[in-house]
Amino acid sequence: MHIRRKSLVALLAVPLLAVAACSSSSSSSGGNTSSQAGSSASCPYTFALLTHGDNGSFWSVVYKGAKDAAKDYGCKLSEVYGSQQQGQAEPDDNAENAQIQDAINAHVSGIAVSDHDPSIMNSTIQKAQAAGIPVVMLNAGCDPTDLAATNAITCVGQPEQVAGTRAGAVFKSEGATNVLCVIHQSGQNLLDRCNGIAQALGVGSTCSTGTAPAHGPACTELILSTPNAASNPQQADQQVVSYLQTHSGVNAVMTLNNAIAGALVTALNGKTGVKIGTFDLNSQVVTDLQNGSLDFAIDQQQYLQGYLPIVSLYLYKKHEGNSVSPGNVLDTGPLVVNKSNVSTVQAAINAGDD
Repeated sequence: MHIRRKSLVALLAVPLLAVAACSSSSSSSGGNTSSQAGSSASCPYTFALLTHGDNGSFWSVVYKGAKDAAKDYGCKLSEVYGSQQQGQAEPDDNAENAQIQDAINAHVSGIAVSDHDPSIMNSTIQKAQAAGIPVVMLNAGCDPTDLAATNAITCVGQPEQVAGTRAGAVFKSEGATNVLCVIHQSGQNLLDRCNGIAQALGVGSTCSTGTAPAHGPACTELILSTPNAASNPQQADQQVVSYLQTHSGVNAVMTLNNAIAGALVTALNGKTGVKIGTFDLNSQVVTDLQNGSLDFAIDQQQYLQGYLPIVSLYLYKKHEGNSVSPGNVLDTGPLVVNKSNVSTVQAAINAGDD
């Protein structure tokens, strides 16, 4: 049974707020990183949040979740977030790795980090653990191998292969089995999503890098060549439209970014009969789901990817190493959202919590 975010957050928050209230005075702090429910004495910890993201529609929700958690528990949160700046084509993994080292040097109480490039970051994350700084990974790094290599407490996120499989299964159930998987930037997690689609369609363990065939079942990757495609979706989608015009056998498109999906819906304007699915939601996705121009979206509940790592670090520090889902992924998705159930998440999106 799927528990919506507000229910899950409430279950975690209520008992911890009670602990905080019992262990602090009745005064409250007005600072941005302190809880209004108790003084800073209720949470003497400073946590660092480090990601490979920018401050766009997806990552801003992650950061909001982390800020809300720090505020709810009276903890401090380092104002260091994504390594990818607006206008950059790709995340800067070396910059994020340097931020991890900076957090270690600052002797923070705990680190929440997206392990975007394990070959660069795993050894630095291990240094944090060796220095006695607990680490919770989020969004990227949820592979069991990376968890084991880093000794991180857990990883809060969406198993990407599973999410891709779910998307492929939806298309297959609707008879759309010749799927184009649109990749907007580098990252193993995106390849895992495409490979999951291929598995669901029964065409092997990987999505093809070749040319889409005239008939399915098939999964074909289209890697967008537009620099910073997610920030320039109209230009990027011209590549998708051109591909569909020359590969008429494709009957479904899965975009891995909601900005790309929105621009593609506008560009196609329902003319091709191609079903469109996407990862992640925003207000435009909600509108497109409601009017039927978008078939479905995969929600990974990124608010929880910011909120729950801070909760996990607090539990670990405050309560003698207690941890949730130790050594495993704490799943926040995938949740399939379509026209029939989009109203259940619309309020969260309007509030900036999805």
